[in-house]
Amino acid sequence: MRGTYALARVVVIRATVARTLLWIGVVGMLAGLLIPSVTGRRHGVMIGAAAGVLAALLGLLLRSRWYRARIAAADKAAFAVTLEPPQATRRRLARDNALWLLVGMIAVCAAALAAAPAAGMAVFGYGFGLFLATRLTARWERANETLVWARTEDARLLGRRSRIGAFATTGPAAGQVRPVVKGAARTRG
Repeated sequence: MRGTYALARVVVIRATVARTLLWIGVVGMLAGLLIPSVTGRRHGVMIGAAAGVLAALLGLLLRSRWYRARIAAADKAAFAVTLEPPQATRRRLARDNALWLLVGMIAVCAAALAAAPAAGMAVFGYGFGLFLATRLTARWERANETLVWARTEDARLLGRRSRIGAFATTGPAAGQVRPVVKGAARTRG
């Protein structure tokens, strides 16, 4: 990867997506418990528990081999790159995906009419599995004293694999990057 470009931590991106799915799942579960459904509350909870466990396994295992291979093939980040602070990554993802968040919540709440909390439990389970996968990556980073980064335009990391560029690595000190305000680094007094 040559030239100047911005990088965001892979762990931060995936954890942000996982937290979003967890919140959508919670909203869906609450809607499923409050809204009368076709399946009934008891059957919906049983279906949702099974779907949640399967979705958690899917979130944990899906693409795990692909991520490991991508991390193993990552090169050192070039000196000219800009590293995006974690809070800036979270804000950017929230802003860029606000519409999808709203659509997801509406869809899960609408599914509550048919299957009570089952859809919400499945989404929650997938988010939980993805969060566990993120924790495993963070543990690998600590053990290897290496941080894994992706280009900011690849920030979803849930889209088509062919559209995601190569990962880059840095040392652990790069994780302390601070936001830049008006051309000068923010200092603490």
